[in-house]
Amino acid sequence: MNDRHTLVWRRPTQLLSDLPPGIVRQWINTPDGQLELLSAQPDLSIPRKQAIIFQHGGFGYAAVWIPYLKWFAKHGYPCYALSLRGHGGSWQPGYFRMVWMTGLKTLASDLQFAFTWVEAYEAAKRDGNFEEKDLVLVGHSSGGGLAQYFVGKGLGKVGGLVVFAGIPSYGGFGVYVNWFKLDPWFAPRYYIRDLWHPRSPLSSTTLVHRAFFTPELPVAEVKKFEKYIPEYESMLWPLGMMWHVINASCVLKNIVSCNANCAGLLVVAGQFDKLVSVPLMHRLAMVYGKALAKFSWQRHSMGEKREFRGKVMFEIIPNSGHHVQNDVNWEEGAEKIFAFLKQL
Repeated sequence: MNDRHTLVWRRPTQLLSDLPPGIVRQWINTPDGQLELLSAQPDLSIPRKQAIIFQHGGFGYAAVWIPYLKWFAKHGYPCYALSLRGHGGSWQPGYFRMVWMTGLKTLASDLQFAFTWVEAYEAAKRDGNFEEKDLVLVGHSSGGGLAQYFVGKGLGKVGGLVVFAGIPSYGGFGVYVNWFKLDPWFAPRYYIRDLWHPRSPLSSTTLVHRAFFTPELPVAEVKKFEKYIPEYESMLWPLGMMWHVINASCVLKNIVSCNANCAGLLVVAGQFDKLVSVPLMHRLAMVYGKALAKFSWQRHSMGEKREFRGKVMFEIIPNSGHHVQNDVNWEEGAEKIFAFLKQL
């Protein structure tokens, strides 16, 4: 392919994404290094609503959420997007450390630093009147799996959770089956030509376009997107979610808005997502629906008399590929999240 990307095996030179007006880059200090946090704040004339933390997925970065940061800030929601270590402007581990020594637990600690930072910042903005219910987490792709892991392990409680074309709690094996079907050369390219390099499946503009977007998205936009793709990615991150590692009931227990009228959980699928396909996301919604029924019964058996009528919301975004937030119909995805937020 003439659009092939040259694979990199050493720590790359850091490249910061350009930011439009209204988006601010901030830094979170951690024992390992600085993490990039992008934010957009609502106009002071608009009542301050729930704070939203957007989490990118594999080969993502905070700036993929810029369309949503701007959109939701205009509607009164303070928004934040984190770049995990090795992504975007955050500190860069070396190749071996990132690829083979960085797993779910480590990345969850990065997200926890962001949670702590946002909670403190929002509490200051609201004169201390900030509670768990005022924070919503949106996770995309592997970031969706990470978000479920984070909440399910009790590392942070949220007022709402959005699994945005995210790795299912029951395991991501089906995602990679889909990827192998989409790209028959996946295995030989990865194991033989590219010697197990993590970026092998996305080593050209054509491959990125095919895996992440609909054909309608202009190639020029794909090139802008891939300019900031990390040179390499953690392999332990997807491997750690390949099978069932997230308990759906534990996730629901840590969504504080999960009550008689609202499950506090939204599952979103892109209509033409070839990786985390609609059937996988529909099954995830059903998994949480069954867990919600069990959760409701447990509360009733403990003496809670309310009837649980809340349901897990499931939405399909038309004409969208895997990166819904960056595809041609991104705004409809934002509107579905907006409708979900209004019921919390």
